[in-house]
Amino acid sequence: MSETKVSTNEDFIRPPVVTVMGHVDHGKTSILDAIRHTNVQSKEYGGITQHIGAYQIVHNLHKITFIDTPGHAAFMKMRARGGRAADIVVLVVAADEGVKPQTKEAIYHARAANTSIIVALNKIDLPGADPQKVKQELAQENILVEDWGGDILCIEVSAKSGKNLDKLLDAILAVAEISNLKANPTGELEAVIIESKLDRKRGTVVSCIVKNGTLKVGDKVVASGYEAVVRSLMDDKGIILKEAPPSTPVEVLGFKETPNVGDLLVEKGSELEQLAVDESRVEIVGKNTKKMVGIIIRADSQGTLEAVKESLANLVTSSVGQSYSLKFLRCSTGDITDSDVMLASSANGVIVGFSVKLSSEIEDFAEEFKVQVKTYKTIYELIDDTKDLLEGTATEAEAKIKGRARVIKIFKLSSGDLIAGSKVIAGALKVESRISIYDKDPNDLTKEDIPLYTGIIRKLKKGKDEVKMVGKDNECGVLLKPQYNEIAEGMWIESR
Repeated sequence: MSETKVSTNEDFIRPPVVTVMGHVDHGKTSILDAIRHTNVQSKEYGGITQHIGAYQIVHNLHKITFIDTPGHAAFMKMRARGGRAADIVVLVVAADEGVKPQTKEAIYHARAANTSIIVALNKIDLPGADPQKVKQELAQENILVEDWGGDILCIEVSAKSGKNLDKLLDAILAVAEISNLKANPTGELEAVIIESKLDRKRGTVVSCIVKNGTLKVGDKVVASGYEAVVRSLMDDKGIILKEAPPSTPVEVLGFKETPNVGDLLVEKGSELEQLAVDESRVEIVGKNTKKMVGIIIRADSQGTLEAVKESLANLVTSSVGQSYSLKFLRCSTGDITDSDVMLASSANGVIVGFSVKLSSEIEDFAEEFKVQVKTYKTIYELIDDTKDLLEGTATEAEAKIKGRARVIKIFKLSSGDLIAGSKVIAGALKVESRISIYDKDPNDLTKEDIPLYTGIIRKLKKGKDEVKMVGKDNECGVLLKPQYNEIAEGMWIESR
């Protein structure tokens, strides 16, 4: 195989990285093995293959990289750590069994990672195969294939006979082309670890897929907080490499310790080094206690970050924290990101921000993954809320609220409908969300918390445009049907 020549500092279209997921015994391994054996020519590679957790094939002159042993847990770690390895998920569903629990789990992970999905209906040649029934079950999980009015490609295959595997590869290349996957071979090195083990003869062996930049022999790298000098690189065909460009699966020798699967491998001293931290060695305050609370802190400066962290640590070591311990999952400066949400989701943690921005998109993302995110302007509020969290006093009802808006003006339409001109105070309002209307301030505990009206948001307008969602600090118009005509300025709308 000829080496990739790089002579520009610009991004280039890189090969897609694919992971195959699905329910146990639905044929994930069989499909991966069939694709590998069909596309690896023994005369070219001498029949030598190495199991490094991934392999690369060439189909119609285009490379495709497959992760062959990710597992759901590892896949979740990859996305949660901000190091999503796969671009495309091939969802394998047995045509004779349909959607099963692990199928749903795979769908969850693919959506959470914002990864393109291709459905492979396997075992299509079995007597009990019922493709339409399976497609209906997928539709119930909001996976709409093309002939069911969606845009998700669905290929009927048989790993046993090899039927339509070429069409599956065609579909992967088509989705990759639409996705416009790019990387910079001369940019900052970023690779995702997919396997890590201790070999008696060779020492620590790390398998990774290069996401960006080029990994070279002699590079000083870091992963999970462990440093190494790359001594050797080898691909899945047993070929010794001098360098590995983007999307290349490669086995690395040089680490003395074993880094974590799912963590990033980056160049020592690079800006990405702070992401290559071993989460298991993150500081824990209040050990030997009953309950662990994970927390991510974002602050506007390093000084305030340390002040917030110290205040929370002191809170836990006081009488308040006698039954709890606090695990600092990530403490960094800058605005709250989707990577923070992913990490908090995987660790059952919460996110607090001090004088940083929380965009409506990230807020909605956090709602989707049921991650608590709060921002503060004063450290006193932050400490008080964290104290409530540790004491378990946050109410379940509050946790379920997805959006809150204050009515500022009423517009009556000739149709009899009402438009409540409102300002979103927290969270977001969404079309089709169930709402309740109250005539009390949500912070006023002297009045009963009984809604005057409950219904569903049918339309939302932002300016003259009809929209699907309106986030915090934005004004909008909420269309209400005439069943409730007593809404007035100053009332509150809560969506759940």
